[in-house]
Amino acid sequence: MYYNILNYPDSSPDRCDTLRKIVQYVKPDLLVVNELHTEAGADLILTKSLNQFGITSYQRAAFIDGNDTDNMLFYNSDKVGLQSQTQIETTLRDISEYIVYYKSPGLGPLSDTIYLNVYSAHLKAGAGDFAQRAEECQVLKYHLNTRTNIENAIVGGDFNFYSGHESGCLILRETGAVKLYDPLDEIGDWSGNFSYADLHTQSTRTSSFGSGSGGGMDDRFDLIFVSDDLFDFSNGARYVEDSYWALGQDGNRFNQSVISPANFSVPDSVSESLYYMSDHLPVLMEIEMDYTTGLKEKETPTFDFTYDAYQQLFRVSEPLNYKLSVFSLDGKEVFYKESDEQEFTLQLEKGVYIIHLRSGERNCSKKISLL
Repeated sequence: MYYNILNYPDSSPDRCDTLRKIVQYVKPDLLVVNELHTEAGADLILTKSLNQFGITSYQRAAFIDGNDTDNMLFYNSDKVGLQSQTQIETTLRDISEYIVYYKSPGLGPLSDTIYLNVYSAHLKAGAGDFAQRAEECQVLKYHLNTRTNIENAIVGGDFNFYSGHESGCLILRETGAVKLYDPLDEIGDWSGNFSYADLHTQSTRTSSFGSGSGGGMDDRFDLIFVSDDLFDFSNGARYVEDSYWALGQDGNRFNQSVISPANFSVPDSVSESLYYMSDHLPVLMEIEMDYTTGLKEKETPTFDFTYDAYQQLFRVSEPLNYKLSVFSLDGKEVFYKESDEQEFTLQLEKGVYIIHLRSGERNCSKKISLL
């Protein structure tokens, strides 16, 4: 779920209770937000909105205080680990990259880890600022071009596009090595267009308050784009058809608020929370994971490594230049090495780790337990 949370915490940190009703209804495994101002705000969301009612599994990425407002990823650590995060600078706001991996039940010596490359963008607002939005999209696509064999890319946020034919949107979808797609295939002139009333995400209000915009629902600013492999399971993950939704959008909101006329698509407590939390609706979709996709043939491994816990000896199956990363299950990188040594001593404390080895375009991951 992607959500512009309207300058949080600003002067109303108690909105964490309002957000709690929304996220406890949706229960997203990945929650990506825009318009976060402070690390204290991120902690309030984590402790007061997500980890409530006996839930303790949510964690968050590091807070990076960039220009203007900031992004944040919250994730269900029972299912997902955070491998790394990177800030992509633009002239206005950073675009955030979060590389997460699925903690599949089948993660073991003969399976590959399934990765999702998650991006959060909040582009320049304003009908006349399409050129700056295009520049920001170019920065993102240049970054994606530097990534080798990127898989399962999810790019979402508040794009402030007035039309799917706007230059920035075209750059996202049609340029570079990683093409991006609207899962609904509803590219059009969205702004003020009744034909797209069921897709509009802004504004939840007809009158402005709390620094938010009014005017009712008439723009599709908030979107999620995905790479083509998320349609066919080719990299172990797939978009679930018909799961994409702007929460609370029932198609009866054109130039109206999320609470008037009566909204029967969500409980009253949720529609009212959407109204008071932000002038944007969150957008969400489901991703199905196939943890058997990465299984290798045991008889003919082409690239492998072993770790002897007793001798604490790490050994690569063949001599090569490689990059070795060791992650704890909470996603923190606890060891990194670039080497061509075929074996060396790797001392780890007791615990469960993900070891990831990369050499060129080849990679191999394993989960190990040291008790």
